[in-house]
Amino acid sequence: MNSEIKNIIFDYGGTLDTHGIHWSEKFWEVYKHYHIPISKHDFKKAFVDAEKSIPRVINTNFGLQQTYNTQLTYQFNYLEKNSMLSSFYFVLVEQLKNYCYKKILQNIEVSKLILSLLEHDYQLGLVSNYYGNVKTVLEEIALKKYFNAIIDSTVVGFRKPDIKIFELALNELSAKPEETIVVGDSYENDIAPAKKIGCYTIWLNGKSWKTPTEVSSADVIINSMKQLPDVLK
Repeated sequence: MNSEIKNIIFDYGGTLDTHGIHWSEKFWEVYKHYHIPISKHDFKKAFVDAEKSIPRVINTNFGLQQTYNTQLTYQFNYLEKNSMLSSFYFVLVEQLKNYCYKKILQNIEVSKLILSLLEHDYQLGLVSNYYGNVKTVLEEIALKKYFNAIIDSTVVGFRKPDIKIFELALNELSAKPEETIVVGDSYENDIAPAKKIGCYTIWLNGKSWKTPTEVSSADVIINSMKQLPDVLK
């Protein structure tokens, strides 16, 4: 890796928490685990609808469990309202939320180890398309202390792939693009815009929402967060 690199900007959702699995795929995994009787097509409709609605509901004090509970509840509301799922299944929301939380905490422990290794050599930042409460969530899971800049799309008013959100992070870090790596699981939202402004990019290629047709903006492709420290050597 380029010896001039001084900064690393991470994505949160899909990267530090699920290690490359888009949240639509993670929730679908949970639905299958609890045998929720819907098609993936209908689930995706519910996921998209919920993601549009919940930024108006989640406030800055919501922790991770409350966030997952809100996401699942709004998904189930959509499914029940559109006669895709019986209201009987609402009793399972708490169990699905607990399943998500337990799985993510396991990944977060790995992320903590990686960040603790990197913080000695790099200035770290985070840019997330989130709901206004990412700082609260990072504090809860003991990740906030690693970051010198934390940008939440709902707070700043624009979302990835808008390059302005990355430029804002660079400004807060007093960082130059050519001295910065962006790490994320979304080629469209993380890698392409970061490359556009001159950053180096590491794409965590896992289970994505969309499969890109070309990947020329990714300087490095990894399949596991555990590969990151070695790639940066």
